[in-house]
Amino acid sequence: MAYSIDELHGYLQERELIVQKLNRLRQATIVETDESRRFAYEQEIIQQENRKNWIDRTLAEANNLGTESGKEHLRTFIQNLKISETMGLLHLVNCNRQDVRDRFEAGFDQRSRRGDINHFYFLSACPSQLPPSMGERMVYELLGELLEESRHAVHCKYNAVNRDRVKIGKFPLGYSLEKSQELFRDFCADWFDWDKSLSFEAAIQGNFLSKAKHQYAILPFYLNKRDWKPCFAAYFDWIAAQLAARPTGGPKLLVFLVLYLDDLHNSYDETTQMVSEPKSADIINTVNAICEKHPNAGHFYPLHPVHETDVRDWFTDLGEMNNARIQPVLDALAQGLPEEEKELFRQSKLLNMDRVELVQELVFDLYNK
Repeated sequence: MAYSIDELHGYLQERELIVQKLNRLRQATIVETDESRRFAYEQEIIQQENRKNWIDRTLAEANNLGTESGKEHLRTFIQNLKISETMGLLHLVNCNRQDVRDRFEAGFDQRSRRGDINHFYFLSACPSQLPPSMGERMVYELLGELLEESRHAVHCKYNAVNRDRVKIGKFPLGYSLEKSQELFRDFCADWFDWDKSLSFEAAIQGNFLSKAKHQYAILPFYLNKRDWKPCFAAYFDWIAAQLAARPTGGPKLLVFLVLYLDDLHNSYDETTQMVSEPKSADIINTVNAICEKHPNAGHFYPLHPVHETDVRDWFTDLGEMNNARIQPVLDALAQGLPEEEKELFRQSKLLNMDRVELVQELVFDLYNK
């Protein structure tokens, strides 16, 4: 059910009055000596608590960012913003993560100076922190000038139904090493439009990763923890060995692999750099070993929730300098969070990236009509 802003404000005011009334009733119950009056107070407390619980459920439903009602509530405040900067795809994914981006760019420059033509980047994070968006950001920022000049400079597929953003496919992983190799060959043949009569080795050695006009070829994947197989290390070694046979005159290949590891940011100890959840720890250790073996590979993990000030700075970078217009947006965002995330926000002003990106998408869509 959709609610107007006036209705929602009315519920908030009623809730405040109920809380005040409940406090008075509880105090009166403590000092009341007459049993019949005390019983009446207790019954009134039950009625008021039921009403308060109903209002809480109604507000939670109405403001939930996953519902159209919640999004409409948020749009009401977003449309008051004064956005002066032109918004591009980068603005969908560039809220903080500065330390990760800087480490990525430093590693990319180092590998490029060394002459590496095949780069492998692993991003391990909880789904709530949207690691694919971090991969997108790396692509948009690193290749920004090339993409502005011409998309023909970069061979990368885009998702036409999702604002034409970088399309990330599921990593080909079969029930065995041999089946995984077969799936990867088939994927590359479709992705790069190879002549399927060619062997995988012939296509690689012929440098048919993309057409000659491309300077970069982007190959982005994702993989869920539940799909992880023990053969992954051997599988990746095979991919790296195959691509190592490429002639140096071809496009630079960037392979991004996003690993979804539930709750990684909460199970990772910054002091010891250890992961407490066993399967996630095994995956992290395996990927770290792969990166030690292959210097053209890098691993970035975990991604943490972002602070409220980072979201505020994101609006400022878009030209909105007035906090009186930004704060209502942040308040509406906080109201639309699940209770557990509301508590995180109350205690530390931290927001999971999936919630932040919902706001970014609403702003992007509203100001790019």
